[in-house]
Amino acid sequence: MFKSKFPTMLNRQFNRYLTQYARNNQIFIHPAKHLGSTVVSFSKNPKDVPIGTVLGSGHDITPQNFQENEKFLNILHKTIGDTVWDDFSFIVEAGVNASSYMPIYDFRHTPNFARIPEVDDIFGYVQVDGNGKMIPDTYESNSMYRLCNGESGLIKLSDYLHEKVGEACEQTK
Repeated sequence: MFKSKFPTMLNRQFNRYLTQYARNNQIFIHPAKHLGSTVVSFSKNPKDVPIGTVLGSGHDITPQNFQENEKFLNILHKTIGDTVWDDFSFIVEAGVNASSYMPIYDFRHTPNFARIPEVDDIFGYVQVDGNGKMIPDTYESNSMYRLCNGESGLIKLSDYLHEKVGEACEQTK
């Protein structure tokens, strides 16, 4: 039998470093040494649309070292506008916000019952009818929302929105 002197693909080991962000299990950190920064994403795949980048290692993410990805923000708001009507977390909340504009907010710091979240934690607003039902196609994004803020860190979505935004980031190239 012949034995090759050259290593085959099976003999080689390839390692890709992947870290989950300690403060938020929805976030993955991908080192990008050639850029001198770290890529922050909802996906294990570093090629999917990232949330943003962090100068340095990514272990200490602050508003000062975090750079938002505008493409991600557009995907985020479009996905929320298209799917929030099916998110159980906000369907229930709409019941107590009848005849008003209800904030669709970030789960990194959930407000106490019947309280309005901080303005930089609000993705946008939807109109709720008199019966406590969200009115489709009324989502308006909040330009003051921040993907990373000083108190609560990086974006955190409801389970439903996390799934939908993650899918949209995978499908967008």
